[in-house]
Amino acid sequence: MMFGSLQAAAWLQFKKLKRAPALLSFLFLLATIGLHLIFPASGLTLDTGPEPFLRSAEVQGLAESRYWQILLHYKANLLGETVSLIDDPGFFLADQGQTIPAAELEATLIGLWQEQGTEKPEEHVRCQFPARSQWLIDTLVIDPAILPPVVCQELDEALEHVQPNSAMLIFPGNHNNSPASMFGHTLISIEGPYRSRLLAYAINYAAHTDETNGFAYAVKGIFGFYPGYYSLLPYYVKVREYNDLERRDVWEYELNLSPEETRRMTLHIWELRDISSEYYFFDENCSYNLLFLLEAGRPSLNLTDPCRPWVIPIDTVRTVEAAGLVRRVAYRPSKATRLQTLAKQMDRHETTMALELIDEQLTAEQILQKDLSREGKIRILDVATETLEFRYYRKEVGRDAYRQKSLTLLKSRSQLGQAEEGYLEIADPGRPDQGHGSNRIALGIGLWDNDWYQELRIRPAYHNLLDADQGFLPGSQIDFANLILRLYPERHKLQLQRLDLINIVSLAPRHAFYQPVSWKVSTGFQQTLFDDQEDHLVYQLNPGGGFTWGNNRTMYYGMMEGDLLVSGRYRDNFALGFGATVGLLANPLPAWKIHLTARKIWYEAGELHRAADISLKQNWCLNADTSIELDISRQRAFNRSITDTTLLFNVYW
Repeated sequence: MMFGSLQAAAWLQFKKLKRAPALLSFLFLLATIGLHLIFPASGLTLDTGPEPFLRSAEVQGLAESRYWQILLHYKANLLGETVSLIDDPGFFLADQGQTIPAAELEATLIGLWQEQGTEKPEEHVRCQFPARSQWLIDTLVIDPAILPPVVCQELDEALEHVQPNSAMLIFPGNHNNSPASMFGHTLISIEGPYRSRLLAYAINYAAHTDETNGFAYAVKGIFGFYPGYYSLLPYYVKVREYNDLERRDVWEYELNLSPEETRRMTLHIWELRDISSEYYFFDENCSYNLLFLLEAGRPSLNLTDPCRPWVIPIDTVRTVEAAGLVRRVAYRPSKATRLQTLAKQMDRHETTMALELIDEQLTAEQILQKDLSREGKIRILDVATETLEFRYYRKEVGRDAYRQKSLTLLKSRSQLGQAEEGYLEIADPGRPDQGHGSNRIALGIGLWDNDWYQELRIRPAYHNLLDADQGFLPGSQIDFANLILRLYPERHKLQLQRLDLINIVSLAPRHAFYQPVSWKVSTGFQQTLFDDQEDHLVYQLNPGGGFTWGNNRTMYYGMMEGDLLVSGRYRDNFALGFGATVGLLANPLPAWKIHLTARKIWYEAGELHRAADISLKQNWCLNADTSIELDISRQRAFNRSITDTTLLFNVYW
């Protein structure tokens, strides 16, 4: 009988001991090695199967080690049980691998000794899960020579193609007209030995959905109805999507990961390809899951444990910055920002000619012959080129027509040479991670119809029209679960004043070359005036749409809207109306914002009545983390008018 067989038999008997002492394990392995050394030429061979390494892994407690927990995305649930956040069974080799780390480690270790199949060679554990396989080999000091030969052609080709050398964290700003991007986004770019960042590859984790309704997307995303997938694609594709198609500014945070750490992270990314996991809007989202990748690259990091119950993309950026991972930051303005900057520099005559050029009422050659300054001609041709490209990305212009028109414009533009220095100088709007926190709590006092109160506001996410705009899209508002409580001391009454389940506003200024539609939608519970001269809690659904003019400093807007109020106090339990809102959102000083609105609603179904209100809200930012807010409103319904004044101290974190 071969020595290896004796060893295997002894090992099987040894495993029957439920909790063998570590010393006994050590003596067993020492005796095995000693016999091999005593009889080196006897023809007896040392069995090189997984059994000794399984025992060693058990003794070392590798299944409970931090890096194994990182690679399998294990976290403790509310009951204290260890569960992987990955839901796809294809990510696990053991049947109970999602909940039992030791079972998954044992299955992975045994898989290292399996022969590579010929039909599906890439399904071998060393090809499918290279990060965890390599870690086990290194940690247990397994000589690769004792393992069956394995060739991972797809993995080797991918590594050769990507050549992971360094990494960046990418943060595209929010884009309200895309439900999946209302909070912004984060992804990681893997760079090779190239000079251009556009030749890098982007790792993206996102919900897989074609949903276009913002409210439906939010509800489904909160309750995990979407699968999330990792994807790897050229970075220039994402730049075109964010910068050009979705008109979003992008910030690039260069990370100080070493080439070895970047490679380790890339191997773990390979393990997650085509693996789905339930996507939750506030926790298991694009931001939180990318933190696991960074931990896989540098295990000494602890990025996922300190996270809040909800994680928003900008919070991930702040977490990475606080961990000392950021080397430098670069700003990449969007096509919309470039176009808006050019449009501001143009006078009315140049704007008219640019529009005529875009509509083919003028030719590029005619622009060159006009009695204009060289800079004016450059602006006209550049604006026409940018607008044409955007229309092509939006599929408003066919490929052949785009190529022909673009070539003509670029040919004429080349005759004017390079523009003067500072021709298109775009001001850096400020790093988003240095703006206000996405969570807010406010304490204040107020007066409602001669009755004073104390007020508490809690908002877990994310940005209000009155909040400072640094790092956020001006004119955007995304409030989730905004809770307002009031205490009336004289009446000994604690009242739920408002609960916004979702409140989204998108004010996008129109100009000659870009004419978007502004819109809003809100739903939740609020106190409303009734015909008994008291206010009562009702459910409200309030969508609307319209137009905005101005710029990022001063916006004027008007919206048509519908309003549905539901309460048992109404006739037929509801009131349905239609009306309009006009408003002014201004930034007179960098720290001072003003929002003035006037609204009138005609309720023509259910409880018939009229309602109107006018409000002036002001916010003064003391710093990125604190502000003082003053709200004054006058409401009228059922022939009664109420004035409500509130003074608040806001704290962001």
